[in-house]
Amino acid sequence: MKGIILSEFVEFIEQELGEDTAQKIIDDSGVKSDGAYSRVGLYDYQELIQLLTQAVAETETEATVLLGRFSDHLFMVFKRDYSLFFDNVGSAAEMLKQIDDHIHVEVKKLYPDAELPSFSYTQQGAILTLSYTSPRPLALVAHSLVGACLKFFGNNEELLTSDIGQDHKSAHFTIRTGDGE
Repeated sequence: MKGIILSEFVEFIEQELGEDTAQKIIDDSGVKSDGAYSRVGLYDYQELIQLLTQAVAETETEATVLLGRFSDHLFMVFKRDYSLFFDNVGSAAEMLKQIDDHIHVEVKKLYPDAELPSFSYTQQGAILTLSYTSPRPLALVAHSLVGACLKFFGNNEELLTSDIGQDHKSAHFTIRTGDGE
């Protein structure tokens, strides 16, 4: 997993919970990196799971709630740091449909060693079906980022259903776009 996700999770918990609590979460999680991440480094995805699990235990907040807040944070980081991907994009559906064919192509140019999840979609009228597959069990992270994308664009698009695979390596999201893009 690319370090940007982990470094931003650490920043998120520092902002949300304070530096002392964030350090306690890092220490108690037992992550090999001790919470020191380079945005371009490669790390075991288990470290995100360990940090999230410990943050849930420390705050007594549901994982889906923490992931949702983290995804809102991460989406704004993406907007700030990768504004090019937001140019001429007016809806969540437009953004989500370009993940594999545009965004991940550019990410692979910058980081050829990145193991990226795969997104595909079908569109029938106002219904967009987005499919996610990954070698890592991070479908809940994908779910939260889809929610953050919908919230960011705020175009009355709505997540109707989400079906997370039992192994958490796949998911299908059904989104009402409202205008049959």
